[in-house]
Amino acid sequence: MAPRHILSPQSRAALFDPPTAPAAIVRHYTFSADDLSLIRQRRRAANRLGFAVHLAYLRFPGRVLGSDEAPPVEMLAFVASQIECDAADFASYARRSETRWEHIGELQSYLDVRPFRRDDTRAVVRIALEQANGTDRGDAIVSAMIEHLRDKRVLLPAIATMEKIALAARAIARKRAHKIWPKDCIQIGSPRWRRCLR
Repeated sequence: MAPRHILSPQSRAALFDPPTAPAAIVRHYTFSADDLSLIRQRRRAANRLGFAVHLAYLRFPGRVLGSDEAPPVEMLAFVASQIECDAADFASYARRSETRWEHIGELQSYLDVRPFRRDDTRAVVRIALEQANGTDRGDAIVSAMIEHLRDKRVLLPAIATMEKIALAARAIARKRAHKIWPKDCIQIGSPRWRRCLR
């Protein structure tokens, strides 16, 4: 069975991908003096650029760059220009997977963020349910989940994980909205009234 989606491809890109509009790139990816100092500690140009791209992704949209994922051309060019590298250097970055994970670990400490854990699921489900009670739109439900995780300084999990939680929350909200109430539940003050509202 094909996986179900709550987001359109356009919504998925808007929520989980780096921006490509020039103004948004400048707003999200202009490095501070401290950022540049940390980036320049890498010896090779490819490692400086890869490290900088990871920093950019972890900051916004707030997730790890996939091992086979290429950053948008416009964003990569802007990042490379700040650290005086050639954008083409990214192609030779992190031939060793250990280098990539060392960089991600160092940046998580620098940014004071952490990966999504199993115990984060309960809080995200609650947020998704609250949002799904007021809207059927998948992008609104997932946006609320993302906002909560960013507030808690938690990195976004895989898109599939977020969609699965949002789909379940929407299904529960729909079930509640279309629930057939027993006759004595409708009568305010009846013995079962309070239990029916739970």
